[in-house]
Parts: sequence; structure tokens; C-alpha cells
Amino acid sequence: MQRALRRPVGRPASAEPNGLARTAILDAAEQVFGAQGFDGGSMREIAQIAGIAQSLLHYHYENKLALYEAVFERRAKVILQVRKEKLEILFDSRTEVRLEQVLDVLFMPLERLIGEDRGKLRYYVQMLAGVTISGHERSIEIVKRFYDPSAEEFITAFERVLPDLTRERAVWAYLFAIGARMQAHAPNNRALRLGADPDTRRPYELLVEFVAAGIRALRLETTSS
Repeated sequence: MQRALRRPVGRPASAEPNGLARTAILDAAEQVFGAQGFDGGSMREIAQIAGIAQSLLHYHYENKLALYEAVFERRAKVILQVRKEKLEILFDSRTEVRLEQVLDVLFMPLERLIGEDRGKLRYYVQMLAGVTISGHERSIEIVKRFYDPSAEEFITAFERVLPDLTRERAVWAYLFAIGARMQAHAPNNRALRLGADPDTRRPYELLVEFVAAGIRALRLETTSS
């Protein structure tokens, strides 16, 4: 298995790219990996798009896997932080928390979570979809490292708002929910071709209603069996 290499002992902290350079590198890597996948993307092309020498790219990110992971880490850190803060505010309130409120947090549009233009995020969506359904060890490790912590937050939240939902069913509820969410994120305009409303907010509104009904059905089944 190819492993991402961390900064070697003795390499100065200045080897880390500064803010502007890091953004340019990660934006370029996201574009290349999103369009061509891990195997199809090349460090040479990423360096060209970022406007830096390939040798400098390798100095900052020792191999392609390290850079690939860094692209996910940049987005996942922000997503986890924002969602965790919103869930904490929700459960710290003195009012009863409803399932729909938890789902509102889970289904926040990416552009609101990350604070970037929806169109720019299409490459990240492609990358995320790829690792989410892949059985490759590389993808499994990325999901485990960067996305399972967020999953744990929501699975626990489901159990808190629906105490009679078993842990197993809470896990599947989360996985089914993010599967549905991928359709809302999809940049392929398929829903529009099939006759859906072009309002980009509409899918997320429908998601909450759709997924909440499904999760409650799982809970009702456990109480009636």
C-alpha cells in the first residue's frame, strides 16, 4: 500500500507552503483529481495549473498520495468544525431538539459549509463521491480518517433525538442519508433534465422531509417488532 509521507524529521517548518501557495496548490490538485481521479492525475499537471515548479510541489508534498490526502483534509476539517459547532449549539439550547433540526445541519449546502462558490466545489464533490463508494484501501483510509468523525457526531445525534432507534439502525440511517445527499450535491444537472425545479435550495429542503420520514420509519419498526 502506498502511504502518504509526512514531513521528514529535520525538514524545516518553512517547507510547508504559505497560505497563498497552499491554496493554489490544493485548488489545482482538487481540479485535477476531481476530473481525472487519483490514478489519472499527475503532479506535473497540478504544478502547471498551480503555476509553480514541479520540484517545489514535491518539496511541499512528497508524493501524490500526500497531496491527495491534503485536498480532502482541507475541506473535511472545515466541514467537521462547522457541523460540530452547530450541533453543539442545537443541543445546548433549552428547547427539545427535533430530528429535522439535526438533518438541517447534516444537509447544509456545501457552499454554505465551506464558504465557496458552488461551481468551484464540483471537483471536490467528484472526489468525495469516488472515495465514498470505493472499496480501495486508500479510499477507505481517507473516509475513516477525515469523515468518520463527522459520521459519529450525527449517529449519536440521531440516537439522542430518537432514543428508541437502535445503534445499528442509526448507522444505516446516516449512511442512507448521505447517499441521498450525494444526489443533491451532484453537479450533473440530471434533476433539471428530468423536470425538477432549478432552485438550488430545493433539493436540501426535500432531503430533510424525505430522510426524516425514513429514519422515523426505522424507529417505528423497532417499536412494533
